[in-house]
Amino acid sequence: MKKKMIISAVAIILCLALIIGTTAFAGNGFSDLPSPADFENLAVTHLESIEDTKGKASIKKAVDSDTNTAWKSSGTTDSFVLTFKNEQTFNTIILREKGWNVKKFRLSYYMETPGNEHWERFYEQDAINDYRYCAFDSVTAKQIKFEVLESDGAFKIREVEVYNTEKKERDSFRVSDYVVTPQLAKGELFDPESSNYLPAEYCDVVNQIHVIAAAKWNDNGELIIPDGLTGDELKSSVQKIRDFYGEKDVEIFATVFFNACNPDVVFAEHGDEVIKNTVDFLIEYGFDGVSYDWEYPNKQQWAVFSEHLVNLKNALSKYDFKVSCAVSSWNFYMSDEAIETLDQIEIMSYDLFDENGHNSSFSSGAVQPVEYFLAKGFKPEQINLGLPFYARPYDGGGIWINFDDPNYTPYDRFQNCVDGMWFSGTQMTMDKTAYAIEKNLGGMMIFTATEDLPYDNDLSLLKSIQTTIDTRAEIKNDMKGE
Repeated sequence: MKKKMIISAVAIILCLALIIGTTAFAGNGFSDLPSPADFENLAVTHLESIEDTKGKASIKKAVDSDTNTAWKSSGTTDSFVLTFKNEQTFNTIILREKGWNVKKFRLSYYMETPGNEHWERFYEQDAINDYRYCAFDSVTAKQIKFEVLESDGAFKIREVEVYNTEKKERDSFRVSDYVVTPQLAKGELFDPESSNYLPAEYCDVVNQIHVIAAAKWNDNGELIIPDGLTGDELKSSVQKIRDFYGEKDVEIFATVFFNACNPDVVFAEHGDEVIKNTVDFLIEYGFDGVSYDWEYPNKQQWAVFSEHLVNLKNALSKYDFKVSCAVSSWNFYMSDEAIETLDQIEIMSYDLFDENGHNSSFSSGAVQPVEYFLAKGFKPEQINLGLPFYARPYDGGGIWINFDDPNYTPYDRFQNCVDGMWFSGTQMTMDKTAYAIEKNLGGMMIFTATEDLPYDNDLSLLKSIQTTIDTRAEIKNDMKGE
């Protein structure tokens, strides 16, 4: 266990984003997003009754399959009980809210054990914000209680939907992580005594690694290795990863920055050399692809960058190298041709502060960015949804707190907020991963696994990802789909 604040230049380059509120997505309601395909909504097909605390007839609007109607609460806290005709097994609940008023809610089922009858909590989270996908281990019960514990006014629930989903067959599911070059070169990631140690289970979860700052462009269109690292050390570092994985599959990307050059000069004067140098670099150091992290191009630069991506992919295809790009929804002007060309994107779906000061809520850190990039023309399988393994303060200040910081570690899987800091906690991580599987996304991206709790801790975010994949997906082949 350790206390770390990620304030290094590398972390700031990767993490720093503009503080945007919900106004960035104004006018985009998500309460009509599709329900899980091929599964019945048990709240409709097996409903016996539904009652709120006041006995209002309008509560039936919450289960009428019509998102144009809504049940309105009697105050800032309220609840209702949904009763099935007989016991049902379920593992997913979708909540659809009219407005963004709910700040905390709970789901419980009724335990009918003689002498120990009570409501047993099985899920608790913060805001609904139009649409909330709630994933959990299978529950078998006849009754469910929905409670809003906090809201900023009377709230309206359009629909509550209950499903027992089955595993989705997938050819592959990516889990990408970023590793820092110095930690890798020094062997810290593989040293059990190091605070940056990666457990053996890491290889079972993560199947794609992006080596941060493996290289930078200079103004001559040359890929240069960062100061303090030799070419032999970089080559050895890549091999260390492969040795760590043994016979398990892993793809290794060289993450390239643009902070050591003038991109306008590089692409205008050295376009062909840039492509040739990229091919040579990947071959020489043993990478499987290149991952760009340019934070952030202006509109004119996006046009030139898009053309470069298309030309680069054409050149790399003959070597079976891949091209990836880290992207943010608030600064994105990539061409349609480049969108079609990319093998994948890593959505930096963090540092996106919502109206509550949460830096990666389910809405700002999953629903909104995924829907944005799908609307831009990306195929679901191209998308890696980002997960922060760190907290940010509500005010958006320049502090990053690791999930394993003992002064801030949440006390249970449902907690996201600790002493003014907001994590994408254990349950939130499960929800986002389950949502990615439901949406047929290519996978998840982590920033970064060295910030997690030990894997044998039940709150481990890495474990939450793997548990969700195990229970929600049936992977036919390996990560590459071979």
